Amino acid sequence: MSANYLYHSVSPENEPTGGAFTEFAIADYVLNFPQRKIVAGSIRITANVVATDSDTDVHIATQNIYVDPLVGASAFFDTMTTSLDKVGQIESIQDYGRWIKTVEQAKTSRTDLFKGSSVCELKAPNANWVKTVLKGTSANRTVTGTAAQVPGLQISDDADFSIKPMICLNSAMGGDGSMSYRKTGSIRLTLRVARALSAIYGPDCSVAGAATTASISLKNMRVHFASVPDDGTDAPMTMPNIVNIKSTIQSTFSNISCQVPAVCRGVSATMIAAINQNTGGLNNPLACEVLPEFTAVEFIYNNTINNSLVSYQITDYAELLERYVKSVSDSDHSSTSMWEIKHNGGFGIGLSFDGLMDLRRQRFQIQIASSVTSAEPYSISLFFHGVQTL
Repeated sequence: MSANYLYHSVSPENEPTGGAFTEFAIADYVLNFPQRKIVAGSIRITANVVATDSDTDVHIATQNIYVDPLVGASAFFDTMTTSLDKVGQIESIQDYGRWIKTVEQAKTSRTDLFKGSSVCELKAPNANWVKTVLKGTSANRTVTGTAAQVPGLQISDDADFSIKPMICLNSAMGGDGSMSYRKTGSIRLTLRVARALSAIYGPDCSVAGAATTASISLKNMRVHFASVPDDGTDAPMTMPNIVNIKSTIQSTFSNISCQVPAVCRGVSATMIAAINQNTGGLNNPLACEVLPEFTAVEFIYNNTINNSLVSYQITDYAELLERYVKSVSDSDHSSTSMWEIKHNGGFGIGLSFDGLMDLRRQRFQIQIASSVTSAEPYSISLFFHGVQTL
């Protein structure tokens, strides 16, 4: 069997002349595997990355630039779209970096980030670890000149990463864990590189504006996957379909009404103050901030409270966090806690539907009570956990 287990490496259809994808760039990958079956959960993305800001005298080897330690290299992507030649588009995840933060915060503890599967994605227990890795490595250990410039220190190897994107094909279940080319045809994976200030932050990161010089550059970006010979079987595969809805909270009582084109098993959401979003400097663009003077949240389905879910307002932080964590997974540990809440972090809301709920013709509402005003609005990103079968 191992002799027939093949690893594939795919170059982008539209690789830039210089070989580097910068912010807002779109990379298209076509995965072909005729007479074979793609192994679910085997897709990975690798690249070298340079995250820097030229609006500073600090050398890249000593600069203080971070990405969110729970998100790692996934922060460099804004959108991931998956399409099958014989089916069409099956998923398009917007605001991808925040999607990863929303999930990882609810199912990953700091100690989990020491695992090799996390380290290769540039995740770390704290931002200082990520800062060090982002600098790359140097074969030249000679330092001359002023300490601030370090002109004798040359980066010989840019930082690199290997991420397992949290897309539907990497979470598919059923059958023998593979999908035939006869059923899917060519698979197109479209990646959009994130805006620099929606990924990086830190003391040496310039603030948003016309003069900002913060930048990210992804080089040698490749998509990898594994396949096995087609044995002629086509068992149904069940996979997620994430639907992202972004809204704004700008009053003490906010009602968010959504119509979601999917059958869902739950919803998770995180918030950030609008003044801290994509602004550069010390503001983490993927922070999950606490709503000021938050008092209650209520989930309403079809304009009537669904008694099979929650028939009351949730006012207790402990219950709120527990339901948020369960909306993502059944993990018994996470990065949420009352300590994080007191330090304006680790906040999220969510609800597991304890089954499947068809939201395609019904509206789902979330009502939030806090002291937010239109003068200082908050952005909320909702991720509905859809389910589909192919």
